[in-house]
Amino acid sequence: MTPGVPPRHVACIMDGNGRWAQHRGLERTHGHMAARAALEAAVDGALEHEVEWLTLFAFSTENWSRPEEEVSFLVRFLAQHVIGRGARSMHERGVRLRLLGRTDPRVPAEVLDRLREAEELTRDNSTLQLSLAFNYGGRQDLCEAARSLLLQEVPAAEITDENLARHMLLPELPDVDLLLRTGGEHRLSNFLLWHCAYAELVFLDVLWPDFRTVHLRHAVELYQQRQRRFGTVGRTDAADAAAPTVAGTAAAPPDAAPPAVEATAPAIGTGLVPSLAPSALLSLPTSIASHLGATLWDGLRETARSTLHRLTGEPTGPGRDNQSS
Repeated sequence: MTPGVPPRHVACIMDGNGRWAQHRGLERTHGHMAARAALEAAVDGALEHEVEWLTLFAFSTENWSRPEEEVSFLVRFLAQHVIGRGARSMHERGVRLRLLGRTDPRVPAEVLDRLREAEELTRDNSTLQLSLAFNYGGRQDLCEAARSLLLQEVPAAEITDENLARHMLLPELPDVDLLLRTGGEHRLSNFLLWHCAYAELVFLDVLWPDFRTVHLRHAVELYQQRQRRFGTVGRTDAADAAAPTVAGTAAAPPDAAPPAVEATAPAIGTGLVPSLAPSALLSLPTSIASHLGATLWDGLRETARSTLHRLTGEPTGPGRDNQSS
């Protein structure tokens, strides 16, 4: 992955609405109402980073087991206040709304009509594809694809990854590059199981109603720092495999020049500290930078003690060093 390249497809599990409300002594429905600003922030962040696809997990097939009052509010509020009122704004910004989920008789007709109207309004937009996972389940999506293959009597030899994907709910939905989940939980919750095969996972402690563009920016930065291998050997792994081990190091020719040693990568103890520019050290989190700086300083001080002892024969114990400082 080229540094700085944004993820093509970002998927988000919007978790923490109920807890956000409970922490404030409010009904769970207030958390869902407060989540509208977070959804808009996710769209803003996706547009900022030129993401092509953004998939939001709005309502799962398992959410029907929640209290009836909360389910009814969720379904209607999403259609009327989030999508209905925001459709015109999304349309003006080139966002296309795509529905990802199964039809269900429990979804009121007027809710489906509102969602379909937003789909039709934004059909010709191409700046950002916003797929809304509504009444969606990853396992159910795979089962529907398998049923479709059987109904069409597709020969077993012709069932490939590409062929199966063409029979899923939204065939053009690409693989997820970055999956982020808010709320501090660390699980997929039956979300885009097929599409997340090689997704980079980022879990945020922030509750969804507090999510803003800065959080998406942080997740994208983490994504851009990772090396995606897709089962192959990366450049770092290949270099490590090619380097000789201590037991198998070949002897250098007698007239060979000693290898160059970078000043930024001193050996400390039995391990090697990787090369790190001062600017990179400053950009690290405070706790990590402090620990690394202390480790480097201890290594340099120990080297100075050893050198002084060899040159002068004077004792170099910790007590002497402490007194001189």
